[in-house]
Amino acid sequence: MKIKLLPAIIAAAGFLSAPFALAATYQSELSAAYDDVDYEDSDADGRVIGIEGKYYFAPVDTSNHPLAEAAFIEKSSNVYAQLATEEVKFAGQKADFYGRLIGVDFYIPNSLFFLGAGVQEFKSKVPAVVGQSSDWESNWFIKAGVAPVTGLLVWSEFVEDVDVSEEWNINGKYVLPLSGEQALNVEASYEKSKLGFTDDTITMAADYYIDRNLSIGTGFVNTSYTSVSGAETDYFVRARNFFTDKASLELSYVDGEVENSLMVGGTIRF
Repeated sequence: MKIKLLPAIIAAAGFLSAPFALAATYQSELSAAYDDVDYEDSDADGRVIGIEGKYYFAPVDTSNHPLAEAAFIEKSSNVYAQLATEEVKFAGQKADFYGRLIGVDFYIPNSLFFLGAGVQEFKSKVPAVVGQSSDWESNWFIKAGVAPVTGLLVWSEFVEDVDVSEEWNINGKYVLPLSGEQALNVEASYEKSKLGFTDDTITMAADYYIDRNLSIGTGFVNTSYTSVSGAETDYFVRARNFFTDKASLELSYVDGEVENSLMVGGTIRF
């Protein structure tokens, strides 16, 4: 499967289209996703399952917004929790990786400032020929940014025990309304690291909202390495459709130099 998969993704998501509600609110949502990973030039393959629950401190008004972006545009503060597990099979062996996270995103009322914080934990279980099982390892993180105009957020993230001189990042997201129900979401991220094998990581993505329900998007992740010359670029396409104002389906495909993956996910709002 390559980038030509995009028409199929669009068709699958668009098939579920339904009339939208002009005014609706929600205060919590539950999302789940399944990701099938195929590693290039290897007999290894992986499967990732993730779930996320999110609760907003106040009802989110979706009026006159793309349904997927309403909480972001409304600057809705929230708490969230995530769980994920990955299974990788290779050479008759199996490795398991686990992650869990709890966090909060908070927009300071009557100001342009944004803050976030949370704790994330990781655990692995791999064959003896590769390594060993580990206990849960945890670290905290914080986020700080500004939202100077409606639909725009610029922020940085900081992780426990990582000095800014060793690793720093800048991230941005802007949802631009177009004519009628159409809108454009643009995301960008840059990370500079002196830790591990990576040097620079650049991420760019854009989603076009055909209407309030359906979006199609594409982007790339470019990573350069300190240990070898050159860089790797992964390209992706994605689509999401709300077939009611409270339920959505999303699909994405990543065409990478090391791995390819296909993800299907869904969200229910309450």
